[in-house]
Amino acid sequence: MIVKKKVIILLGIVAILVMGGMAMFNSFTGKDEPRYKHEQDRMVEYLAQNYEGIKKVEFKNFEKNTKTGYYTSVAEIDDRFEVTFYERGAGGEISLDYYTREFITQYPKANRKDSFKGNIKVVYCGE
Repeated sequence: MIVKKKVIILLGIVAILVMGGMAMFNSFTGKDEPRYKHEQDRMVEYLAQNYEGIKKVEFKNFEKNTKTGYYTSVAEIDDRFEVTFYERGAGGEISLDYYTREFITQYPKANRKDSFKGNIKVVYCGE
């Protein structure tokens, strides 16, 4: 009876360790990375459609708020301006927050409908 109890406890511990290992393996395989790159590409497309003259976008971070479902990303534009993107969930509406009036002076508003990123160089978060 005591041996049977020890075997059951040992099997339970092994099962927990295996499940924990599988969970850790899945979280580190980078399965979310392509989606994040896709969302960052959408943010660059948003810039190309709405602002003139942008040559480089470097993403500093990319985070998801699990409570609200929003994605936020801080990016540096042309090594000069820091902006924050807000996105309502994956594939959702994108908005941009810039912190200086110089940004809108440097990059006048555009109204393009195409989804071409043009010649904008992109540095993704984590690269």
